[in-house]
Amino acid sequence: MNKKIKWGIVSTGTIAHQFAADFAFAKFGELTAVASRNIESAKSFSQQYKIPKAYGSYTDMFQDPEIDAVYVATPHNFHFENSKEALSYGKAVLCEKPITISPQESKELFDYAKSKNGFIIEGMWTYFLPAIQKAKEWVDEGRIGKITQIKSDFGYPIPFDPEGRMFNPDLAGGALLDMGVYNVAMAWLFMPVKPKEITVLGRKASTGVDHDVSMLLEYEDACAQLHTSFRSKLPNYTYVIGTEGYIEIFDFWRAKDCKLYKVEECIDHFKDDRQGSGFEHEIDGVSKQLIENLHYPKVVTHETSQAFQKLMAEIRDKI
Repeated sequence: MNKKIKWGIVSTGTIAHQFAADFAFAKFGELTAVASRNIESAKSFSQQYKIPKAYGSYTDMFQDPEIDAVYVATPHNFHFENSKEALSYGKAVLCEKPITISPQESKELFDYAKSKNGFIIEGMWTYFLPAIQKAKEWVDEGRIGKITQIKSDFGYPIPFDPEGRMFNPDLAGGALLDMGVYNVAMAWLFMPVKPKEITVLGRKASTGVDHDVSMLLEYEDACAQLHTSFRSKLPNYTYVIGTEGYIEIFDFWRAKDCKLYKVEECIDHFKDDRQGSGFEHEIDGVSKQLIENLHYPKVVTHETSQAFQKLMAEIRDKI
C-alpha cells in the first residue's frame, strides 16, 4: 500500500496543531494544505508544519483538486456547515468530535454524504488507539466476564471566559459536548445499547452552559457512571468492571496503555509504542479506508455517532 491520502486541515486552533504534528508519524496520510479565515494564521501554521499550501478561505481549499480529505477542526457549532460544504466539493471528511451539536444535524449530514456517495467520519480518535482496541478485545474475549459497571470521568479546571469556546453558548460550549462526549463514547463502546434510564445531575456556568455533569446510565443488568467537569481535575480513568475482573485505563481519551485485573492482581498489561500523541492512529485508520475506496466508515460508524448525539441530547435535556 504505497499510496498516501492528501489531507487539508480546516482551522488552526489547538486541536489542529496536535493533529498536524502527528502527520510526522503517519504512514498513509500526507498533510498538503491548511485553511483559515485569516490567511496570516494559515501561512504561519503552514510554515510551522512545513505544509505546502495555505488558504485564507475554507472554500478555496475545498476547491483544490489535489486534496483528497479534510480534517474539520472548527468549533462545534460550525462542524455541520463546514463538513457539508467539504462534502459538496467531493472531499472525504474527518470531523472532530462531536460531529454536530444535535441528532437532527448529524442525521442530515450523514444523509447528505450518502446522497453524494461521499465519506464522512466523526473524529473520535480514542476509538483508534491501540490500548482502547486492546481493552475492547479483552472484553470480547470474556476475560472480565459479564460487564456490571462502567466508570469514566474526564475533567480539567477551565478558567472562565464567557467569550471563549468552552463557555460561550453561541459556540456550543459546555463540558458535555467538549469532554463528556468521550465518557459517552466509552459507555457506548463497551455497552452499545440504549440505556433503560438516564439520571443526570448538572451544574451550569453563568453563561448557561453546563460546566459539571454527573450521569448514571442504567441498563438491563449493568450501569455506567460518567462524570465530566470544567470545574475540577478529575482522575480521568475509565474502568470496565465485570463479574470476573476489571480493566483500568488511565487518561483513557489519549490512552497509551490498559491493565487487566483479577480481583487485585494485574494479570495482563498492554502498552503501545506510539511516537506521536496518538492522532497518527486515526490519520492512518481513516486514510487506509479511503485508499480502499470505502464510502462508509469503520471504527466510528454513522450509527455510533448518531448514538452519541441521541444520548447527549437526552442528557442535556435533564441538566
